[in-house]
Amino acid sequence: MKFIGEVPNAYRMGADELAGVSGMNLGNFVFRHALRFLVAELDSFTCVTGLEFRDMIQHEPPETVLVSCANWLGTSDMDEQFNGGRASIIEKADCPVIAFGLGVQAPLSATGKPVSLRPNTVRLAKVMSERCKQLSVRDELTRMTLEANGIDNAVVTGCPSGFINCDPHLGAKSGKLALDLSQSLLDWKDVRSAISEVTGGHPESGKVLSKQIEMLEDTPAFYIVQTPMHLKFLIEDRAQIGDIYRKNNPFMKESGRLTRTLKSKILHFSSVDAWMDFSRTCDLSVGMRIHGTVVPLQSGIPSVLIAHDSRTIGLADIMSVPHISPETFLEIAAIGPQALFETFAEQIANYDVNRKTLAQTMQDYLVANGLTPHEALNGLLA
Repeated sequence: MKFIGEVPNAYRMGADELAGVSGMNLGNFVFRHALRFLVAELDSFTCVTGLEFRDMIQHEPPETVLVSCANWLGTSDMDEQFNGGRASIIEKADCPVIAFGLGVQAPLSATGKPVSLRPNTVRLAKVMSERCKQLSVRDELTRMTLEANGIDNAVVTGCPSGFINCDPHLGAKSGKLALDLSQSLLDWKDVRSAISEVTGGHPESGKVLSKQIEMLEDTPAFYIVQTPMHLKFLIEDRAQIGDIYRKNNPFMKESGRLTRTLKSKILHFSSVDAWMDFSRTCDLSVGMRIHGTVVPLQSGIPSVLIAHDSRTIGLADIMSVPHISPETFLEIAAIGPQALFETFAEQIANYDVNRKTLAQTMQDYLVANGLTPHEALNGLLA
């Protein structure tokens, strides 16, 4: 990816180009943006794409490479193809390669057991491990999976996105806000919600989506999207509605109602700052996207993840991000917002203490790899 926390002149881009520069997910900018608050010397680095890096190392070998990772360690054919290319690029870098937030992708049934990685993915993990003193991974499942493949220098840091707002009392403040709102906002029709995009990775995803679409029409809620399908719908062709939305349309009997609802309530952000600025206007965030939850949480808003697979559950546990199951969401949605505010307040209680521990781990990780921790990160340890 060419950019860190925003896409310059995004308004000039078509849906395909905007999706391409974001790595096919606008949420990718969130953990890249977070590096601004972790690495003091970040501005001395040049941000390049993988292809640009491949060309550059032939003529101007870098001294150090930073890699902002996602859940790259997947098991699909596409993951394996991409990881072969990533491995070949990193193998050409004869210098320290320092990664942030490498993670596995696995279904919920695999929770607690190392994921069986394919050859190119193991190759990528090993070359990344060899190029650094320590390797930052998102969660314990990723560390266990790497250990099962002979990699023993992985350190669980969580995702960098948890350090965008380094207010040491962020959890306490948002917890108090949630309790206050639980007493004053008793009906969903009074709650301005930011609902993050659904993912189809759970048997109850369809029911969750159907309920959320109803909330979009009946309440002051907005639907925050990250993936290319919705960019096509918003920017270019209103007929481009994904199959999962058509199959779980609660308005089947009324033609055009789904399109009108989505068109009026879907938002996308090509700037993390703008995304956070919008988030703070909301009372609550809930949804199935981890970064669609972390952004409003970092903005100080009560935010609850609907956790659907091992990646999101593992990362939420490490980062103390409040989360519930899809089944629990459906129960709470039928009752009212009070239970969700109270759930958030209960789960966020340990957030500040846990984040301080993660901040120490991240600071140690940066120093071990020869980088200078940013003063914002250091402030969490004061």
